Amino acid sequence: MNNIVSRTIKFGIIAFVALLIVGCIEEIEKTSFSYERLLVVDANISDQQKVHEVRLSYTSPVDGNLDDGSSAATGARVWVEDNQGNQVDFTENEPGHYTSPSNFAAEAGKSYALFITTSEGKDYQSAYEELVPAPEITNIYNRFTIEPGDGEATSIPGVQFFIDSDAAGQSSQFFRYEWTDTHQVIVPYPKKYEAVRDLRGNWVISEVNRDLSECYKERSFDELILATSTNTSTGQLREVPIKFSAASLFDVTTMYSIEVTQRAISSEAYSYYRKIKLFNESNGTLFDKQQGIIIGNIVSVDDPNENVLGYFEVSGATSKRIFMQLSDLDEPVQDYLNRPCLTNGPIMVEGMTIDQFYEAQDVEEGVRGSEISRRSLYELFDVGYTGEMLFGYRLCVDCTRRGSLGKPAYWP
Repeated sequence: MNNIVSRTIKFGIIAFVALLIVGCIEEIEKTSFSYERLLVVDANISDQQKVHEVRLSYTSPVDGNLDDGSSAATGARVWVEDNQGNQVDFTENEPGHYTSPSNFAAEAGKSYALFITTSEGKDYQSAYEELVPAPEITNIYNRFTIEPGDGEATSIPGVQFFIDSDAAGQSSQFFRYEWTDTHQVIVPYPKKYEAVRDLRGNWVISEVNRDLSECYKERSFDELILATSTNTSTGQLREVPIKFSAASLFDVTTMYSIEVTQRAISSEAYSYYRKIKLFNESNGTLFDKQQGIIIGNIVSVDDPNENVLGYFEVSGATSKRIFMQLSDLDEPVQDYLNRPCLTNGPIMVEGMTIDQFYEAQDVEEGVRGSEISRRSLYELFDVGYTGEMLFGYRLCVDCTRRGSLGKPAYWP
């Protein structure tokens, strides 16, 4: 679930402290806050055969370091059990991260529960959740959208992606979505040579021994995306908004791919996620009515009064991936695409040193300042046989500035 629950809790703690800092004149002592160490569970399984993960951690005090890894719940025993008594053990492969065997897939019609025994010997168990198959995603498409900002200058033109799905005959009417996308980045002037300064500050030109022409930039969802089918007779889902991408993200992009996963979840899971989403989007103050702790479907076996944060999700899942050329984007988007390699062409330099190029000594003094600023974004990418040097806009000579080398296995 991409650690949504854990991040939401951290966000709440940070926001709470920030409001205290900016909203109070009188300093409040740390000892005035009580701290309860609670177990946080981030877990889901599906009918997709893959490695499934359970993440266990503990809440941190307001003055604690949220990112030092000390909050991980290590050394626990974690397993999933179905309603027929079949058990699958999860193995800790890094602190607080427990994974299933790679061939594990839950089965439709069965119910599953999560069991945890911590290193301290405390036992926790989730409610049994039935797996309901998810309908297929029938269509993924895009539409030009301008996201409003504080004003016209801050509005963001871009692409809104939607999905359609036909859930007819499905017993679940509640869905959660995940996405991953990939930009293929191919630069027109890949570096054959590069210039770097040595320890004395002198420029040294050397040959580049790797291909920097083609990279891939992969990203994944970082928000809760929920939908419900209100038409119980047809079960159709139409124009479910999945993600927005600014038009500027498609610069230097040759091909684009997005994969969307649709998860059929229970009404209880949907209600839980809705509360999490409202909490995460809240812009209230300390003086607003507090919503309290959001409790999921996991309880302490030893102490029924102990609060446990998080949810064990059991879902049917289907995924669909599409590949697009830039020309496949909604037509109005084309006017807003950032095309740096068309607007910033290469510069050939003869009879100058690299320092003289960056100091723009070949232009008039009146415009030298702006030219120095422009050239600071250029890098050497080739050297001619007679000594001339070729400089290109940095996004157009080195694909690793926008992505990583290595083609994904799913790429055509």
